[in-house]
Amino acid sequence: MEDDNKIIEETENKALEAETSKTEPAPAAEKPAETKPEPVKEAPAKAAGPSEQELLKELVKLQKKTAKRTGVVAFSMIVIAAVVLASAVLIVPKVLTTLTAAETTLEEATNLMGEVNNSLDGMNKMISNVDTVLTDNTEAMSEAIQKISDIDIDGLNESIKKLNDAVDKLNKAVGNNGRGNNR
Repeated sequence: MEDDNKIIEETENKALEAETSKTEPAPAAEKPAETKPEPVKEAPAKAAGPSEQELLKELVKLQKKTAKRTGVVAFSMIVIAAVVLASAVLIVPKVLTTLTAAETTLEEATNLMGEVNNSLDGMNKMISNVDTVLTDNTEAMSEAIQKISDIDIDGLNESIKKLNDAVDKLNKAVGNNGRGNNR
């Protein structure tokens, strides 16, 4: 782009130089009659710069280059747009399908979490019931243990000993009848 701008500037500068060289020289002040008139100088054949035709050719070349570059950019933009459109046509349905599947999975997970919460609530109730049963049974067992510990073991042993003596005496009495000792 900078080269193009330089060429345009040079072309404009040369065109201005060419125009200024074609202009007539400023009239000289009147001279006294005694002096000889100066010989008329011929205009130079051509200015040192390029002619208008050459400048126009340069401009046409520059415009052709610019047109080619614009065409390449336009073609590139069309290709990019086609790629984006094709990608959208191919990818968007898959993305929508994936999002629908993700939404379904999320709903199922939410339902499953609700069921898990219900199960946990049931387990909490069961644990509290087990706790109540254990508390009740612990109290009953404590009462039974208390009753067992309240039993007079020595008195029970004494009673058992007396019962054994009574049975022995009874056996001896019955044993005299000829049956013998049943112990």
